[in-house]
Amino acid sequence: MEEKELSPEESLDLIQDMIGRARRRFTDNSIFFLLWGWVVMLGSLTHYFLGNFTDYEMPYIGWVLTVPAFIFSMVYGARKGRQQTTRLYTDRVYGWLWVMLGVVMFTMVFYGENLNWQIVPLTMLMAAVGTVVSGAMMKFRPLQIGGACFLILGIVSFQLDESTQMLLMAVAVLIGYLIPGYMMKTKAKEHAVQSA
Repeated sequence: MEEKELSPEESLDLIQDMIGRARRRFTDNSIFFLLWGWVVMLGSLTHYFLGNFTDYEMPYIGWVLTVPAFIFSMVYGARKGRQQTTRLYTDRVYGWLWVMLGVVMFTMVFYGENLNWQIVPLTMLMAAVGTVVSGAMMKFRPLQIGGACFLILGIVSFQLDESTQMLLMAVAVLIGYLIPGYMMKTKAKEHAVQSA
């Protein structure tokens, strides 16, 4: 089979098409930011309210939601990966970035006492890394801004009590995950309409 040599304009169009496909694939990942945004928001606020307004001995019970969310994320991500006909290098980097950050975050919970129970600030700093890198990979500024919010609030929260840390975590996921997640979802719908 003979290979056709592309003109500079055709090469540029091909590159732009590939970048557009990669961006659309990333914008379809809004489900992860929305899922984790709501799970962490509910966990944080439940912890805050149970710890401050009740005598309940386990205010952290709301964090149980992270277990099914983690399982769902792994299963959904694996299925979505198998459905893709082409996998870019960035797809693998993106996936492994969040898998490893998730494993590290869960590990921090189990060794919380060794970390002087500074799990919330450390988790926000880890989320800052993943969110900023994801935003840079997608060239999606709202995620990068959200990651900066995680970073700033994570640093500030080292100086605060656990209860206030929970409120800062809720604010961080609102700005860092939920707002960008809904923006990504809207963009994905717009791309679907334009492609049809």
